[in-house]
Amino acid sequence: MKLIRITLSLIFCLLFADGIFAQQGLKTLPDDPLYQAKRQTETAKLNASFDPLERATLHTEHAKERLAEVKAMVSKGRHEFAGDLLRDYETSIKGAMNEINRASGQGRDVGKALEAVERSTKKHTEVLTDLLSKVPEEARPAIKQAIEVSKLGRNTALDRLERIQRGEIPAGKPEGVGRPERPEGPGGFGGPGGGRPGGGPPRGRRYAS
Repeated sequence: MKLIRITLSLIFCLLFADGIFAQQGLKTLPDDPLYQAKRQTETAKLNASFDPLERATLHTEHAKERLAEVKAMVSKGRHEFAGDLLRDYETSIKGAMNEINRASGQGRDVGKALEAVERSTKKHTEVLTDLLSKVPEEARPAIKQAIEVSKLGRNTALDRLERIQRGEIPAGKPEGVGRPERPEGPGGFGGPGGGRPGGGPPRGRRYAS
């Protein structure tokens, strides 16, 4: 009974917080007092899901949100926030691909999830490329790194989709299924871990190359 009450309370809190942030939209930015609560709500939703395809969708949505926040902060001249936001963007893209790998290993059809990543990262690359001319020189390495991650995500998704369409691999089984995939380094998409699930709220660090 106590567990049921706790679960219902958590669901209520998530729905309530969702409503608040949906109304505020991008008004809740990294320099807003409510921003940390927004990020905690994102992480709670991610942790509450055990479906890899649902988690992949959440990661993709979080990546879009981080990129929108980068644009907003750059337009406000608050470039110091962009470095952390871009790193969390990269974590979300990698997280989406790793969850797709996990779903594929379970025999799930991952075609739609791959298409969503492909569409999103194509747009992300365009937005990030446009931002390059709007930030100081010291900010550009972080944006270039995010562009590389975005391109890698799109190319990986496109390659998998094309091979599925050609019948080279089934939609629900990745190459090498049967042996566990290991998380790769910062630039790759490895196993189901994919780094910290929801990232963390930016702390206003300066850019790192």
